[in-house]
Amino acid sequence: MRIVIVLAAVLVLLACRPASAQETYDACFTRAEAAKAAGDMPAMEAALSAALRVGPGNEYAWRSLAWAQMRQGKWRESLTSARANVQRNGASSWSLSQLYESAMAAGDIALAGQALADEAQLPPQARNRSLDGERKAFAAATRPTKYDLTWTLKVADYKLQKGEMVINPPYRDHLWQSARVWVEGAASTRFGEVDGRDVLFIKPGTATELKLRAEVTHRPQLRGGAYSERTTTPACPPSMRNLLGPFRNRIDYDPADPQLAQVVAPLAKGKPGERVQAVLDWLAANVKYEDGYPDDLAAILKNHKGVCHHQSNLMVAMCRALGIPAYVAHGVRLGEGDGAFSGVVASHGWVEVYLNGGWVGVEPLNPNSLRHFGSGYLIVDATGRAPGAANDHFLMFTRDGRHIEGIQGVPVTGSSKLVE
Repeated sequence: MRIVIVLAAVLVLLACRPASAQETYDACFTRAEAAKAAGDMPAMEAALSAALRVGPGNEYAWRSLAWAQMRQGKWRESLTSARANVQRNGASSWSLSQLYESAMAAGDIALAGQALADEAQLPPQARNRSLDGERKAFAAATRPTKYDLTWTLKVADYKLQKGEMVINPPYRDHLWQSARVWVEGAASTRFGEVDGRDVLFIKPGTATELKLRAEVTHRPQLRGGAYSERTTTPACPPSMRNLLGPFRNRIDYDPADPQLAQVVAPLAKGKPGERVQAVLDWLAANVKYEDGYPDDLAAILKNHKGVCHHQSNLMVAMCRALGIPAYVAHGVRLGEGDGAFSGVVASHGWVEVYLNGGWVGVEPLNPNSLRHFGSGYLIVDATGRAPGAANDHFLMFTRDGRHIEGIQGVPVTGSSKLVE
């Protein structure tokens, strides 16, 4: 009996003893892995930070922390963690690749290039993965990309209006984009401009198919980590005041919506660029990329889910509520650098905001895009950019009432090449 009692007491003591640091570390790391699988970057960061408070952590743990912070737009924290990883666990291909990625997210091109150069000088035993992908990405991020593009337009898919097809082609001159655009197989073509957008008028003649061709050059926008802090607050030009109010992209969005006002109230501080960055960070922390949800403002704020057009429309409404002119840009998302593609339908929407007296492209799906906006955003329409222009991308008309039709849903084939 005494033996049974003693054994029972031992079992009670074992059950009640505090968890060891290693057990706590392992439990935190398990939570971090689960958060990563669920795409919950704030929870992943919190779990890893807790783990590293009770254990030194290995290279993977510190790299994972920097990665989770980077995905949230926390570029200062991500850089600190990536540097700590190299200092604590030594330089290797893995640790330097994360330092490179964190530096790119921060817009620190010099540090990113140095990380890649340092990796190339490592001894063979420390080069534990290939960084070819990072080197290609770095080249694409720092050099222009030239695209050779072809759309096959079926004449029957377009309305003939006064004998012409009326479409919005790639912009020939817009911020990061310059293009030469032409049509093969048509009887005649001419360009016009309607509310600041390029419009192509095509007389197909007897053709049933036409080739819309474009040679497009994109220049990456490298603004750097301190860009948002360098923005000023000039008076909004009278011609842009319409870009602070309600807008329509198939449905109406109102920046004065009371529920939206509650969301943006904590973000209404700092310089204009800092407010834009706060919006990007809020989207990264609160809205998940997922299809199948309504795209009205109330539904987006309720569900906190949506694809590019949900998040672009929401971001424009948020920026306008914060006093920053903004609009939705429409086009096709292409890859950067050298490559080829066939039959790609990559319709996409993003946002342009007015900062420091000029327009700046940002990607609502990427909290780091204000610091570094890459190539590959093929713009075909900047909704409402021109003074007094209609907002609705889905209902565009010429001055004589003809409907301007789009090419975003038409497959595009072509190639891309870095420009020296």
